[in-house]
Amino acid sequence: MHNKKIRIAKLLSYYNQGSRREIEKLINQKKIYLNNHLVQSPVTFANEEDRIIVNDKIVVFKKEVEVFKFYKPYEVICSKNKQDNKKIIYEIIDEKFKNFIFAGRLDFKSEGLLILSNTSDLTRNLELPKNRFERKYEVRVFGFMNIDILRKKSQGCIVDGIKYRPFKFKIKSKIKKNTIIEMILTEGKKNEIREIFKSMNLQVNRLKRLSFGPFTLGNMKPGELKKLTKKEIVNYENYIGNKKG
Repeated sequence: MHNKKIRIAKLLSYYNQGSRREIEKLINQKKIYLNNHLVQSPVTFANEEDRIIVNDKIVVFKKEVEVFKFYKPYEVICSKNKQDNKKIIYEIIDEKFKNFIFAGRLDFKSEGLLILSNTSDLTRNLELPKNRFERKYEVRVFGFMNIDILRKKSQGCIVDGIKYRPFKFKIKSKIKKNTIIEMILTEGKKNEIREIFKSMNLQVNRLKRLSFGPFTLGNMKPGELKKLTKKEIVNYENYIGNKKG
């Protein structure tokens, strides 16, 4: 894939040999060889035609694309970096997925579907605003629900100077001051749903992503990781093909 020589840390991280920071650490520990020469600096360039040894093992430049669905639990952070004593998603999933990239960041208090992949091509496609992948959520809000105001905001709105695209919604149930709403958005701006309802004096007390593009959460449980089926991959390829078409 990389005919042009690129930084060795970037090349090796692409082939799941570790994060760029981890590769640089291995270079400092004198554990990487390039064409039988010890790599002395992170500013070293290479490609797939080179012979690279990491931790006494020859790197095989073959990458099988892997994609998984993950149910992010409530009160877990979407991050590779530890923050205080809060759990991050990479502490929940198996260590072999530590170099996988996620698409569809959810905030600490939200739960539901994330997509994990060993290639950034797929995750980038999912998150590119121009592709407008639909994201479906189930939202429970507390307070007085004014349907007319929500309907107006669903046509596109500006909250605290931030412009949000139009969205679809459906009221699923209402008990006293709690309303459960299904929402479909086509962008993923930070705290978008919470900010929209906050502007209506409503408090979001549960937010769960049900689907992202052609991928659905289904009956998965919090913390569960599930590999995509061939059918789901075909659905994705058709979906992205239609977007580009």
